[in-house]
Amino acid sequence: MTKNDVNDASAMDDKNTDADKDSVDRLPLESIPLASGALRGARLVKNARMETSVEIHNDPLSGSLQVSPESIADFMETSPRDQAIINSLAGLQSFDVYSLRGNLKKLGVEVKDADALDLSEDMKEGLSIYSLEFTRPLVEKIFGQGSKNIKTTQGLQAILRDPDMARVKENLKVIAEKTGLQLSDIPKFIEEYSEVFLSVSYYRYSFESVGPDIDRFLFWMCEVRSRREVISSPKTLDQCKEVEEILRFLGNSIRERLLQFQTSFELFWADINEESFGEMRKQIEENHSSMGSVLCGLVVKMNLWKKTFPDNTVGGPATRAKFVVTDMEPGLVRLKELENDARRRLGMPAVRI
Repeated sequence: MTKNDVNDASAMDDKNTDADKDSVDRLPLESIPLASGALRGARLVKNARMETSVEIHNDPLSGSLQVSPESIADFMETSPRDQAIINSLAGLQSFDVYSLRGNLKKLGVEVKDADALDLSEDMKEGLSIYSLEFTRPLVEKIFGQGSKNIKTTQGLQAILRDPDMARVKENLKVIAEKTGLQLSDIPKFIEEYSEVFLSVSYYRYSFESVGPDIDRFLFWMCEVRSRREVISSPKTLDQCKEVEEILRFLGNSIRERLLQFQTSFELFWADINEESFGEMRKQIEENHSSMGSVLCGLVVKMNLWKKTFPDNTVGGPATRAKFVVTDMEPGLVRLKELENDARRRLGMPAVRI
């Protein structure tokens, strides 16, 4: 093996690690405090039925070796404590970094490396396309109305490079007075604000990544329901209709929740006060778990469907209907319940299907 081969392999490992950190359905166990070295090299993965498996091995040639959490002792030596931790983690409904932060704390599991619960730098950079709408009000408050027409990150950077320092200082004092913060605490406040809007940007990105797949699936479902083989089976037809209706509801409802978060940011900057940021932050962070759970379910189901039916010419009516019933339907009612519960917490009406 040459030096270049080693470098290429290292770069690939880093890329895979970043992809796992940025995902909603995979959790590398290397940072979890486990005694078993072999187990620390594994990861937890969600399947389309929203069940958790322990992936012990994954190779492009030999494939993926996955076992149930209860069966890991049959494959490697593990302690009762390790087993208890794995069982607890397997019960989580999403592995995105934002819901993990709160859920791991509740479980009493402390990760070895805090960076394991942070997005990769590549992901943060990619989310910059969403950041302008959240950072623009902050920039306007600090640097003045002259920054109101910022349309690009380059325009934002230009403002930051050449500010009117006297005006900036005065604006920071106003923000400090309205928020009840000391001037020296403003940088920490900005950091916390940035983290909150980054989480919303991440969930928006995750949703928009599967948005086109959901749209194609709904079109695909119309074709499935129109086939004679499906129409002749009332039970199958009802199951297909339910899957279509729930997915349509989930897509629309997540859009509504994301829009409400955006509105919360706008209202906060329109009337900054001592309590408004805390309320906004609490509202969003309390939704991390439900947002992650619903998105995790959508992502794993859409990915499996897309892999099985890469285009609308693959599979006959019977094959498609069987896939809908056996792979798409399980777990969807639970996702609907989670989404409705999240809507209630935000003061939004639940939707009956």
